[in-house]
Amino acid sequence: MEIKEALVELNLYRKTKKRMSYIKERIAELQLRMYSLGGAGEVSVQGGVKDEKVISLLDKIKEYRDELLATESYSLCVQNDIERKIYKLREPYCSVLRGYYVESKSLEKLAVELNYSFDGVKSIRYRGVKLYAELPALYQQENYKEIL
Repeated sequence: MEIKEALVELNLYRKTKKRMSYIKERIAELQLRMYSLGGAGEVSVQGGVKDEKVISLLDKIKEYRDELLATESYSLCVQNDIERKIYKLREPYCSVLRGYYVESKSLEKLAVELNYSFDGVKSIRYRGVKLYAELPALYQQENYKEIL
């Protein structure tokens, strides 16, 4: 795998996890707003502004839940493979890539937690991505040896 491909894979995974967090927060926010209007259980047959707002909120919540389901499906498909590859790396590459891509921590926060400089963490992340890109070939070699 090329370094660019590895970066695309890892960044897409990170963005997906961030999007899932955003969607969950948004659903909770919309539910609070809906319940403050009287909740879904109190929608009357007569209609009105309040009822239309509740129905509109319910529609938005459903849209977000559908998107969350699709996003979680993608995340679960790639999560195991990506995390398994990251955990194959030696330290400090494993800690930096796991923190940045899996746990969505900032580079600044990782630098403080791991007691490295910011530039050091950036360098470790870059070298870690290079090593990550080489891992599929390592898996193929391991599997080939097991077959023989």
